[in-house]
Amino acid sequence: MTPRAFPFYSEIAGAADRFRRLLPRARAVQQALLRDILRHNAATEVGRLQGFAHIDGHAAFCERVPVTDYEALLPCIERMAAGVPDVLVPGIPIAFEETGGSSAGPKLVPHTPRALDAFRYALLPWLDDLARAYPVLAAGYAYWAISPAARAARTTGGGIAVGLGGDAAYFGEALAPLVIDTLAVPPSVGALTGIEAWRDATCAHLLQCEHLALISVWSPTFLDDLLAHMRAHARRLTRGMAPARARVVCAELGADNPDYRRVWPQFQVVSCWDQAASRAHAAALRAQLGAIPVQGKGLLATEGVTSIPLHELPAPVLAVESAYFEFRDGTGTCHDIGGVVPGGEYELLLTTWGGLYRYAIGDRVRVTGFSGEAPMIEFLGRAGVASDLCGEKLTEDFVLRALQPLGLRFALLAPAVRRGYVLFVDAAEVTAQSDVIASAETALCANPQYAYARRLGQLAPLELRRCVAPLRTWLAEGRARGMRLGDIKPPALSPRGGWEARFQVVVS
Repeated sequence: MTPRAFPFYSEIAGAADRFRRLLPRARAVQQALLRDILRHNAATEVGRLQGFAHIDGHAAFCERVPVTDYEALLPCIERMAAGVPDVLVPGIPIAFEETGGSSAGPKLVPHTPRALDAFRYALLPWLDDLARAYPVLAAGYAYWAISPAARAARTTGGGIAVGLGGDAAYFGEALAPLVIDTLAVPPSVGALTGIEAWRDATCAHLLQCEHLALISVWSPTFLDDLLAHMRAHARRLTRGMAPARARVVCAELGADNPDYRRVWPQFQVVSCWDQAASRAHAAALRAQLGAIPVQGKGLLATEGVTSIPLHELPAPVLAVESAYFEFRDGTGTCHDIGGVVPGGEYELLLTTWGGLYRYAIGDRVRVTGFSGEAPMIEFLGRAGVASDLCGEKLTEDFVLRALQPLGLRFALLAPAVRRGYVLFVDAAEVTAQSDVIASAETALCANPQYAYARRLGQLAPLELRRCVAPLRTWLAEGRARGMRLGDIKPPALSPRGGWEARFQVVVS
């Protein structure tokens, strides 16, 4: 692969400036988007039932349309997957995408042409802004990990595809060929159904690509796994490569601290999650990559894009064209963007072109400020993850904040066999003599209900379990539940116990 000027970047030039011009009038943009979604979907079953045609603003929307979640939508999703038209969206979806499991198993999220447009309204401004900050991107190749790896092609019972057939499809019919032209790893690799075969092929293509400039993944642990595989198998992966290139790659990956700019001289930036449970893993990735910047992603999920990073802003800003957003506070009151305040913490509700209306996606965010009228937000954790053994009501975002000062890449709090909690850590990070358990217990006691339960003896003292490579086990568990390899977030809190039987616990 030789360096070249990719026309994709010239085609999207100006997208970031156009998006920035929306931010001073973000409220009007959001109100118009809500009206457009409701009018477009007014003739669907749910639209007729809830009177979409008669909703003229946020207050009426809240009055007529209930907050929902995936379990409540499942009967509608199942009928759509069977090919029944006009349920949540007009006609039938062009595809479903599979995402992390609910209590009913993996979730199928419907995609429509307008839903994919909504992704582009966020992706293109972000990429245009990134290319302006790092101009070398326009002459280098990129690696994208959006869709699930190692997934066999399949359809629903109604014959609707599960998956879009490649990450380039998110960019639209006109741009998809231009995106494919930039790929360091060809789309055919994503069709490999074995994880090891997929990992080998992905790493071999990346190492072959001397002019790699951009890596965009979801979780930092996903990229860390690929880099570790390259280091462990460099000689095998470089077979058939030009000898001079193979020598450079093997020498560098064999070093104690590889300089990845020597492996890929044009390597400009990595995009991945760096908030909430991913914060420590992103910090470790930054340390590993040295001078190569790691840009934190905005909040992006299969259901829709919530926020995007722009280089001049201190935090990702709301993707005001991509969905209609509501923010539910601790009292249960739902605000539009005009009702949120800096420092406020909220649960997100999304209304999308894909048929999700007032959908509780399960993400908690903090508003850190505003760009124009658009909130900038920080991801705090999953609102739906909670544990309550005896009234302590621990939530994921609280546990994340409590454990963050420990600086551990792996720390999972879960119910113990007896009444209380166990903190699972990586034995490579925590020695048997560590005082980590005392620090964690003190931090958890900042929750008054937890502290009260400990004083009364309702909760036993926190226990420590040092484990061998627990992150690997955590990722395997996620895969077994149908989650995407790159979509599995690092842990903080599990409401279910039994992890002693899953992890390889060190007896000390």
